[in-house]
Amino acid sequence: MPEIAYVNGEFLPLERALVHVEDRGYQFADAVYEFLRTYGGQPFAMDEHLQRLFASLDAIGLKHSFTAPQLEEIIREAIRRAAFPETMVYLQISRGQAKRHRGIPPNYSPTLVITVRALASTAHLCQIGVKLITVPDQRWARCDIKTVGLLANVLAYQAAQQAGANDAVFCDADGTVHEATAGNILIVTTGGQLVTPAKSHRLLAGVTRDKLLQAATAAGIPTAERRITRTELLAAAEAILTSSTAEVVPVLAVDGQKIGTGKPGPVAARIYQQFIRQFASHAG
Repeated sequence: MPEIAYVNGEFLPLERALVHVEDRGYQFADAVYEFLRTYGGQPFAMDEHLQRLFASLDAIGLKHSFTAPQLEEIIREAIRRAAFPETMVYLQISRGQAKRHRGIPPNYSPTLVITVRALASTAHLCQIGVKLITVPDQRWARCDIKTVGLLANVLAYQAAQQAGANDAVFCDADGTVHEATAGNILIVTTGGQLVTPAKSHRLLAGVTRDKLLQAATAAGIPTAERRITRTELLAAAEAILTSSTAEVVPVLAVDGQKIGTGKPGPVAARIYQQFIRQFASHAG
């Protein structure tokens, strides 16, 4: 089963997928992206992911002629051609090729790249959990736009690896918790409420995050979206890391301090079971 790509209208093997050296996505990170996965071979939350992609395009003023139905057709065809049991699909749209200058060209043709790879199960992470560190949030102020400018995320993730942790959580100087390098953070308070930072320019509104809040409500777990501090994170009964691939991952420790019992907790397990029952079995 091949790893394949789609570049400006052409499907081809991944190793042959190329863009010009002066593509603005490469030169200036003048591009946005989206990522989605399949369950049972069917794309998960396609509408929500494409809505977020088009919101990112609008936010940076990237003019294009793509429509959601056109992109959906390409994505489904890419998944069909790859024929993996489960698939992860990455889309990137840049402002295209142009002579290197910070000014946006008056006329440009966007570059559309889609890559398709096999998706390995991460369900085991729900059983073993992860360890995190906190790092100062040095990203730009529009983290709600899913841009390819991710150097701060790369460096924060590397810092976590060097510290013997799995990932890093961005925090402001006042202790406000935003998100991890590639996922959202939720905590379970000692009172049993599931809390996650409210949507703002300081974090990406995760599609899976929203589904987990719905799953928690369906499971009878009260939820809230509000500011969370590092102090509150460390004192939580449970903490959860979530993303399209991670789904529901219990956090065992932050900055070397145990969260709750230091083991995967019962609320995370309930939410994961409800999420799979409510959403993953109805993908497509």
